[in-house]
Amino acid sequence: MIGGRGERRARNHLGTMEGINALKVFKGPFEAKEFSTIVNMEGKKIVIRDFTTGKEPEPLPEGAIDIGRYNEMRPNMYVSDMYQDTEKQIEGYAGVRNIHMGLDIGGPAGTPVMSFADGKIQKFGYNPGKGDYGHVVIVQYKISDTNVWALYGHLSAKSVGYKYIGMPVKKGDVIGWYGVPGENGGWPPHVHFQLSFVEPQTHDLPGVVSLRDHKRSEIHFPDPRLVLGKLYPGEGLIVPKGLEIPERYRKESKKS
Repeated sequence: MIGGRGERRARNHLGTMEGINALKVFKGPFEAKEFSTIVNMEGKKIVIRDFTTGKEPEPLPEGAIDIGRYNEMRPNMYVSDMYQDTEKQIEGYAGVRNIHMGLDIGGPAGTPVMSFADGKIQKFGYNPGKGDYGHVVIVQYKISDTNVWALYGHLSAKSVGYKYIGMPVKKGDVIGWYGVPGENGGWPPHVHFQLSFVEPQTHDLPGVVSLRDHKRSEIHFPDPRLVLGKLYPGEGLIVPKGLEIPERYRKESKKS
């Protein structure tokens, strides 16, 4: 669900912080805040997907909404070159990428997507690659004096119309709609929602990352449930059943 180029260091104090403890620090801006839902889920059956199995998911029941989890390793899903090319860099992230750093909310094409708070349009555009985001809108927010960017991906073509950089948006404003596969990167209709403490350089963020980049990605891209609420239980990296994480990555985790 990505494309993009270049690497940059965070311009704020996040860039000087190391280790996953930074996540605990940055939960602060979101606490005691009231955010708008980005998709109307009232009265809908919600299905929490498990993409760690590497198997094709069951069809979504009519009228239901499905949730794709944050921080989930997804084997067999990201098979195009953009995910398998170990040299390609997206905002400084490379390697074979299959750990999902956003949260997906699925439903019918044309479903409205709303801004969770007051902000302004920072980037928008079209990422045309197979398996990419398709049409994207990125909104910049100021949450308790902390800059936060949110990427809304896999949108329809009309979602990027009549927009301009710096355009103000209000909490609850419709900023786009779910796209069909022909305009959303080739995926079933859904929105990929991703938070970032690092300013995107284009209409892109690495929505999936490699295991080697995972620890810093947790710092750069916090859990979307800080905004969306506790849509499902659990925290930390979600891996396929029985998978042993290599020692070098577990050591990094312990250090942080």
